[in-house]
Formats: sequence, structure tokens, C-alpha cells
Amino acid sequence: MEEAGFSGLRETGSMEGAGHARPDGVMAFLKPHLEIDKELVIVFLLVAITGIIYYFVDNQRAFLNFFYLPVLLSAYLFGKRHGTYSAVLTTLIVVSLAYLVPGTFEYKPGHVVLYKWLDIVTWSGFLLLTGYFMGHLYEKKEKSREELAATHRGIVTMLSIIIDSVDKETRNHSYRVSRYAEILSRAAGLKADEREDVRTAALLHDLGKIGISAEILKKIGALSSTERDAMTKHASRGAAIVDLAGGTVKKIVPLILNHHERYDGKGYYGLKGDEIPLGAQIIAIADVYDALTSDRTYRRALPPEEVKKEITKGAGTQFNPKLVAHFEKIFPALMDMSSHEFYGEVSAV
Repeated sequence: MEEAGFSGLRETGSMEGAGHARPDGVMAFLKPHLEIDKELVIVFLLVAITGIIYYFVDNQRAFLNFFYLPVLLSAYLFGKRHGTYSAVLTTLIVVSLAYLVPGTFEYKPGHVVLYKWLDIVTWSGFLLLTGYFMGHLYEKKEKSREELAATHRGIVTMLSIIIDSVDKETRNHSYRVSRYAEILSRAAGLKADEREDVRTAALLHDLGKIGISAEILKKIGALSSTERDAMTKHASRGAAIVDLAGGTVKKIVPLILNHHERYDGKGYYGLKGDEIPLGAQIIAIADVYDALTSDRTYRRALPPEEVKKEITKGAGTQFNPKLVAHFEKIFPALMDMSSHEFYGEVSAV
């Protein structure tokens, strides 16, 4: 259940399992300082190759082909526009060097100068074509990748709508949790691909509830041991379903599997602290926040400020204290999000 861990609410059981450890905050602190400016690397390669050709290589013409490296890198990293620009810049460097330093790029001393320039023009033409078409192929591949990603997001969103349709009282619950989790993961400093994994896992975190009877989902009184067991298995059932998809989707399996873990180790699987995937810890906070601020058959919604106090109270026991600190910072933004806004945005995802 999304509310496990707070007194006075329906209880869940515990299960055995395993999770994935996550490095501490040291790497998160160092990442911004270790990022490489790709454009600067390409310029450095151009300068380095020029220096090597001019100062250390006798057969300079043969080493002209090394200039393909920065052009190919530029085309691969930035597309045909940058690939073409790099080819033009490379051509200007070579032409300038050949013009300002007599004898450069000549086949042998006394060689007809016209031949040297014909060779440079031919080489430049191939370089420009290479930069342009490599960039074009890269952009075409990126477009296909983006279309595939959009299709993937659409399918995941449709699944989340089906999941929420199991219980009309929790309509759009998965979508709201995904939005909260996405905002919290951004505040926690996760990279774009990690945030997308968290968002996708949040959309599918209740996938395992499909097949659980409405009587159990809406039961007002305490759950029997059999009913509680059915509820506590929804995380592992959902993770197993997602795992069948294979491929890159398998990355979110630990997030779905462990989203009911507690920071103190008293959750479904007995994992504690950093043993719990960070994405799962983020979804846990988002899940509880939405559950407690929404009406249920067995209770009325709590005011957001009261829910904030409950989540803050759970720092270090149910929730990661660092994530709770981030939650407190983004809380005003979460309050601004109305149910009407969420419902209207589902179809646009």
C-alpha cells in the first residue's frame, strides 16, 4: 500500500528480497566538476593534430586524414551543422598552414605547387561531405530514437491509466506520483536519464495491483492476513511483469520492486539506507504524499500541510532524510498542482 509506515493507517506486511546499493553523495558533488565540454575537446583535437603535423611529422600529407577524427566527433555529437562547421574550420586551418608555410603538405621537394593545392581541395571536399552526411545520419538516428521514446512514454502512460482504472478512487494516482517523483528527483540532482527512469517507474509502480479484487482495494476495515499478503505482493508482481519486457526497461524493475522499502529497514524487503535504490526512495515519498492527500474509502484526505509534517516526521525512519529535506523545499510547488491540472495533462504526456 502507498501509505505503509504511518500509525492509524492500514498496515502492510514484509517480504524478503534484495536491492541495489547507490554510491554516496561524493560522486554527486564531483559530477558537475568532471563534466567535459565536448566542443572544447574538438577544438583541442584540431589544434593538437595541426601541431603534430607541423612540428613532428615529415610526411604531413599522410597525416591529413587525422583531421577526420574531430570532424566525425563533431558530426556524431552535434549533428550535420556542427560537422560541416568543423570540416570548414579544418579546411581553413590546413589552407592557411599550406599558404603561410611554404613546403607544407608537398609530396616531395620541388613538387609542382598546383598538385599540392589540387590534393588539398580534393581532401577538403571529401572532408566536408563526410562531416555533412555523418551528421545527417546521426540526426536521422536521433529522430528515430526520439520517436521510439515518445511511443514508449505513450504506452507507459496508457498502462498507468489502466492501472488507475482498477480503482476509480485512485484515478490518476500513478500520474500524480510520477509528477511529484519527477520534481523531487530533479531537486535531488538526478541526471535527465535517471529522472526519466524514476518517472516511468512511478507511472507503473502499482502495476501489480491489477488482478487484486476491488473488495480488497476498497475495504474499510482491517485486512485479513490473506488480503494483506495479496496487497504486499503487488510490488513484486508489478516488477515481474515489467521484467518480462526486457531491454532497457529492466532498469526500472528495482525501483518498482523497492518502492515500499523503509529507510530503517522495516519495509517489504528489509533493505535499509543506501541499500534501497534512490529512485525507489523518491517514489516512496511521492506515493505517500499523493495517497494521504487523496480521499479513500476508509478515510478522508489529509490537508497537505499535515501530510508534510508526517513525511518530515518520517525522516530517518521511513524516508531518506536528505530526500525529505528536498521534499520540504519543493513542497510549495507540489501544493500548486491541482487535481484538475493533472487530469488535463495525462493525455498530453
